Amino acid sequence: MKVAIVSHGVPSTMLELISAAGPIQVIVGTIILLLPFSGVIVIYANDEIYRRPGMSRVAKNEVRLGVYLAMFVLSYLLVWYWTVSVAIILIVRHLLFVQDKKKGRAVDRVEPIPLEEWLQKEPTDARLHDLWVRAKGEIERARAARDVGIVDLARVTELRESVQETLDEFRVRADEINKLQYSQGTAMASMLASYAFALLIQFLGSDTPWVPAEQIDIKGGGREAAYVIESGDSWTTLLDDDSRSIIRIPSDSITSRKICSAKGREKGTETLWRLTESHATIYKKCPPSKPNR
Repeated sequence: MKVAIVSHGVPSTMLELISAAGPIQVIVGTIILLLPFSGVIVIYANDEIYRRPGMSRVAKNEVRLGVYLAMFVLSYLLVWYWTVSVAIILIVRHLLFVQDKKKGRAVDRVEPIPLEEWLQKEPTDARLHDLWVRAKGEIERARAARDVGIVDLARVTELRESVQETLDEFRVRADEINKLQYSQGTAMASMLASYAFALLIQFLGSDTPWVPAEQIDIKGGGREAAYVIESGDSWTTLLDDDSRSIIRIPSDSITSRKICSAKGREKGTETLWRLTESHATIYKKCPPSKPNR
């Protein structure tokens, strides 16, 4: 998809880009261009803490540490509003979770676990909690009736049936909870979808290749504003910035190569840590291409 956008949909150019650049270069470059999407991964990883209430405290702390460490590192690389937007979504997620918990809404999902573990885990939902207490008592009575010297099979069978009925009610209620969507889920899904959609539109709306634009000076006074797709001892393959056509020139005819900005004067990224700094121009706008005299 990225190759198609960069080549403006010309099949010959697409084939040449993949052939000359190689899939590794295309994939690695595209991953770098998709770096802002890392916020989606960070948010999703953090959401595992809320979606998996059975997760151990150690595992939760490991996920939190990974989330915070990723945000800290990426805040040095990405624009400041990336850090702010991701932080806001994480804060809202936690506030919604706390709100739902205070209102008595079900904030956990019931997953298959061993019986003994299930007996030690109190559900947060009021109805599930009542069924859990009832089932726990019935199981204890069934075990006591089974362990006496003379076993009353009728009584044991009756207790087992009662336990099974209670467990069936528990499963029905658990399924209802899992199908319901509470504020924490719907709000988070909407926020995350909007965040991802905005980034996707920005990515698909840009025809910026995975390599920087360069000013290529050629013997005889010629000049090309292009992207170097492949550079060899004999020939250098360029993607012209304006026409998006493939150009091949002898490598020994190139006198100089300078990185430039295809869209204008390019400055350093305004990260959260450099927001108040003044940024000097790093790469100036690429001059127009000029044929040889």
